[in-house]
Amino acid sequence: MKVLAGDINKHFRQHLTIYLDALAVLCAALLIYLFVQTALSKVLHHAVFRIQMGKQPLPGWSKPLLVYALPVIEWATVLLLLLRRTRLWGLLLAGSLLFAYTVYAYLAYKEVYGYVICACGKVFEDMGWREHFYFNAIHTLVALAGFYFVYKSKTLKANNKKE
Repeated sequence: MKVLAGDINKHFRQHLTIYLDALAVLCAALLIYLFVQTALSKVLHHAVFRIQMGKQPLPGWSKPLLVYALPVIEWATVLLLLLRRTRLWGLLLAGSLLFAYTVYAYLAYKEVYGYVICACGKVFEDMGWREHFYFNAIHTLVALAGFYFVYKSKTLKANNKKE
């Protein structure tokens, strides 16, 4: 039994970067799907998105900027996540966006600004702020886990090259 456990442990150590890369791709794929859905909704239903953004408790100067910047940033995140060379940055950007969305969803859930309409797109229109908060929090953790997997894999590969 010890021999089998030793063989499994040796195999796992030898192929750890492959497993980390696979987990990172899985996290990235989930986030790509999410950001494609939200960005596409904001582009296809731009007039509705613009109206909803106008009702957000944000500084007036930021609303016209965010109406165009958010879809562009979300599409850029998708592109960064798609490419292996830029996936680490894509996961960092996705995590940052999702963290900001999570904080915003929490504030809306607690009604800090009173009732706020969701401007996230058609994907979330049936979700309440509580569900939205938990959804965003889970996806923030997915982005952070993916970031860790890519970072750890790159570190292991760099250490193996030195040896």
